[in-house]
Formats: sequence, structure tokens, C-alpha cells
Amino acid sequence: MRPLDRDDSFNGMTIVDPVAAKTALRVFLRNQRKQLAIETPQADWMIAEQARAPLARLFPDPRGKVAALYHGLGSEISPLILAEQMAEAGWTLALPKVVNPDGGKMIFRRWAPGQPLKRDKIGLLAPGREQPMIVPDLVVTPLLAFQRDGVRLGQGGGYYDRALAFLRSRRPVFVLGLAYSGQQAENLPHEAHDQRLDAILTEKEYIAVKDMAG
Repeated sequence: MRPLDRDDSFNGMTIVDPVAAKTALRVFLRNQRKQLAIETPQADWMIAEQARAPLARLFPDPRGKVAALYHGLGSEISPLILAEQMAEAGWTLALPKVVNPDGGKMIFRRWAPGQPLKRDKIGLLAPGREQPMIVPDLVVTPLLAFQRDGVRLGQGGGYYDRALAFLRSRRPVFVLGLAYSGQQAENLPHEAHDQRLDAILTEKEYIAVKDMAG
């Protein structure tokens, strides 16, 4: 799949800047992801298996390490099986929670598979305020499309970009995108503030953009 260059045409409209290009692409990419979810119903199991070796190499002793995952919505690949596998390996887990939609603020609260979740300010399922806020060493993100060089196109809210920029300004954090292999793209529109992935994990392979010691 090859999405639009900045000067390509979409339904008769010329895309002249990254923001407009992203908006136009997201409609197409959401429909594409729905089809990929239908075609690959076992992707969550397959991704969990693909994750074993690279996570063991990057983080040989995950005890004391925090991994922030997400609660899959719609056609997003569910990381629940991966989360259960990581919890068994000794990881402390967390989920994102949007606490200020207008300011684009997203935090991470401690979570374990099976714990009850509540809707946050934008309707995502997240831990309640009784769960402590924690800082992740590894952030696992959903996406609409990715490039092998780490460019990620998300849903458009900018919550992950802001949260990752804040985290990376203070400490190393490894960012892993979960995707169907069919979500790989070229020439995705991106801006300077967009946060890149360190690696991508699909049902077929682990793509290392940048390795970091665990």
C-alpha cells in the first residue's frame, strides 16, 4: 500500500500540506484496517508470539520495568494476550488515560489484566484514579499506518505525540507500534513534532528501527 505524497490528488482535491494529507488519509486507512482485521483474526496471538524474542533481548530482566499498553478499540489489534504474557514475565503494566482533552494531556496509570476499567475524558477504557500514575519504560501504541523508518500515523488526537515528547525529554523510553503487516506504507505525511517509533511489531515480523538497551 502506498498512501499519498504531499502533492497527490485525493478525490479530486490536491493535498498541499501534511495536516490536510493526514486528514484525507485517515478515512481510507480506517477502512483498510477494518478489512485487515477481518482477514487476520488471529493477529493478536501471532503478535504476542512475535514479541517474545525481541522483548527478551531488549529487556532481559523486565522485573521493575513498566510497559504501557492500550485497550484495543474497533479494528485496532488487541494487545491483551501480549499484556498477559508480559505480566507473567514480570512486567508492571499500565494503560493510557486522557485527563485533559483540550490540553491534549495523556497519562499512564497502573493496570493488570482483569482489573475494571472506566471511560476517560474521550471515551477510552482506562484505570480509575485509585490506580497510581506511573512512568513507562516501554510504550506500546496502536496506529493507522507506519513506515519502516518509524514514522507513525495515528488517529489524529495527538495524545501519544505529546505524551511521548514529554517522556522522552526526561528519560529514555522505547516506543513499539502494533500493526497489521498490511498497514505498512510509504510517503506518509509527517511533521517535526510527530514522535517516531523505535520498532514495529506485526503478525509477520519485528521491525527494529532503533534498538535501546533494556
